[in-house]
Amino acid sequence: MKEEKYVMTDEPYETIDIKKLPKLDDKTRYSLRSEFITGLSLSIVYFIFIFSVPALNWFKPDWAFAKMFGGMSYSWFLTTLVAMAMAFIIAYLHTKLYERWEMKSLQANLKEKKEKSIQASLLDNKEEVLSAQVSKEESVL
Repeated sequence: MKEEKYVMTDEPYETIDIKKLPKLDDKTRYSLRSEFITGLSLSIVYFIFIFSVPALNWFKPDWAFAKMFGGMSYSWFLTTLVAMAMAFIIAYLHTKLYERWEMKSLQANLKEKKEKSIQASLLDNKEEVLSAQVSKEESVL
């Protein structure tokens, strides 16, 4: 049996120089950029909300600490229930946007494959016609 060589994780290993890596293709670059923009914008909305709660506590303490149903304050309600709902909504929006992008990408790939197959079949037809013409010319000679 051939013995396999394993690299231990605590041993030094070569590093990757980012400058030597090849450029990303357009599709991957678009995917990464759109994911980054979506994630960043949704995170900004969430952080604005999260950091507005302490600001409300500081500037509007009479409203923030007023009691709601069950003795819960508005500040506590915003921090727990609304923040959790926002997290789920943001995750849902991110997933839907990703699925929409994925569907567009798949449709573009299908369209590209279909065009390639049509071009290939046209080339095959041209080759068949040319070979038929050549065989007719040879039979005449």
